[in-house]
Amino acid sequence: MNKWILAILILFLVPLLACGVVYVESEYNTAESEYIIVPASEELYEPGYHYEGASSTLTFWELPLKLQMIHIFTVFLAAIGLAKISPIILAQFNLIFANKNRNYVFDHIVSNPGCSVADISHDLELNRGTVKYHLKRLHSEHKIIVSDHGSSPRFFQNNSTYSEQARIIAPFLQDANQKRILLMIRDKPGMTNNEISQALSITSSTVSYHLRKMTTKELLLAEKDGRYRRYSLDPRMESELDTVIHAEI
Repeated sequence: MNKWILAILILFLVPLLACGVVYVESEYNTAESEYIIVPASEELYEPGYHYEGASSTLTFWELPLKLQMIHIFTVFLAAIGLAKISPIILAQFNLIFANKNRNYVFDHIVSNPGCSVADISHDLELNRGTVKYHLKRLHSEHKIIVSDHGSSPRFFQNNSTYSEQARIIAPFLQDANQKRILLMIRDKPGMTNNEISQALSITSSTVSYHLRKMTTKELLLAEKDGRYRRYSLDPRMESELDTVIHAEI
């Protein structure tokens, strides 16, 4: 750390010393050539001479060496200052955009309880790495809770709205086919795989896949009837299903 402080001091002192040397040299040369620059006054104006405008334009290299060094030193200080504060400015901009995206993620979870990383990424058009980062921050701030749903965790606002059973139901309502199957079984308990498939125009294999997931999560009960299985809502889930659907509306 001390080495860095010493380096910065040297960077500031060297130009200052250079300007001092240039100033002394400039004063010395001015005294020899009797070339003195003083502020203009009315006593020096000659009658009939027009002083408006410039008779010529000086380039940087035609300026006195002292002015050149002052200009260079000023630019140098500005560059050092910009280099020092630019990381702070960039960090503030990144923080603003990060908070904006985090708010979008949180609002999406509030509006779509039980959504997954894939759902958020697709709906908000954010890459999954960004979504996971904001979810981690929201969870550490105790704004959301994470519910296990197999290989795809589901996210909810951290409040008392959703019970444990509701957190099981909500993710299934995020998928259109699963929601249709679930509502049909609620309205017509005891339906078989084939009956659901024909009623909803969904392939039997797709229906079987969703029914298996719902049964595993104890959302549905499967009762064997000869070669078929008839499905109905678990009694513990019936009232919670209505609660979740009402909360979504």
